[in-house]
Amino acid sequence: MSSEAERWLAAVVGNTHVRWGWFAGESLVKVEQFPAHQPLSWPEETELWLAAVGSAPLPPRSPWVHCLELSQVPLRDPYPGLGLDRALALWAAGIRYGWPCLVIDAGTALTLTGADAEGSLVGGAILPGLGLQAQALADHTARLPKVEWDPGAPIPPRWARDTGAAIRSGILHTLLAGLRDFLADWRRRFPQGPLLVTGGDGELLYPHLRPLDAELRWDPHLVLRGIAGCRQLHRVVRKPSGAE
Repeated sequence: MSSEAERWLAAVVGNTHVRWGWFAGESLVKVEQFPAHQPLSWPEETELWLAAVGSAPLPPRSPWVHCLELSQVPLRDPYPGLGLDRALALWAAGIRYGWPCLVIDAGTALTLTGADAEGSLVGGAILPGLGLQAQALADHTARLPKVEWDPGAPIPPRWARDTGAAIRSGILHTLLAGLRDFLADWRRRFPQGPLLVTGGDGELLYPHLRPLDAELRWDPHLVLRGIAGCRQLHRVVRKPSGAE
C-alpha cells in the first residue's frame, strides 16, 4: 500500500466532544465521536493531526502528533483570535465547493463565517447554539426545564401550548429568523456561491434553511476536511526504515 493510501487520523478536540476522522490518504472513511475528557488512544505509529478548539486535554507530544495552528490554514486575511475550527471549515468549504462561500457551523456556539471570491475572510458572527440557549434557561430560571433537540422532530408550533414546546419554539423560530436575515444580507453582497451548513446541530437546522437558497448544502465534516487539506500542505513524508 502506498504512503498516500495509509490510514491516518484527524481529530477535532472541543469542549464536550472529540471527533475522530479516519482517512485513507485524502479520503475520509470513518467518523467517530467520544466525550472530550476520556483518555485519547489510537494505534501506535499512526499520524494524528488535531485541531484544539476547546478545553479538553490534548494527547502527549510525539513525532506522530501534529497540533495545527491558525497560521497553518491558508485562509486569506484572518484576524488574530479567529477560531481554528472556523478557519478550517471555511477554507475547506472554499476549496471543495468554490468561492465566495459562507459557512454556518451549528455547534455549542453557532458561528457564521464568510469569504469572498479571492478566499479572503469577510467576517462573521457568533451566538449561542441551540443547546446552550436551552441550558441557559434551565440554569438561570427557577422552573423552566432543560429541553432536548431531536433532529427528526417537526418544527415546534410558533404559538405553543406547553412549556417545553414554548421553549423550543422561542429558541428555534428566533434563531431561524436571524439566520434568514444573515443569509439575505450575504446574498445581497455575494449573489453567487455556495452556502454550507455543518456542526452538531446542522442536521436539525438544514431542512428548515434549505428552501431559502438553492446553493445551500449540508456537510457535517468540513473541519475534518480542513485538517486533511492542511496535512497535505504541511506534512513531511516519512521514509521507510533503512531507506536513504
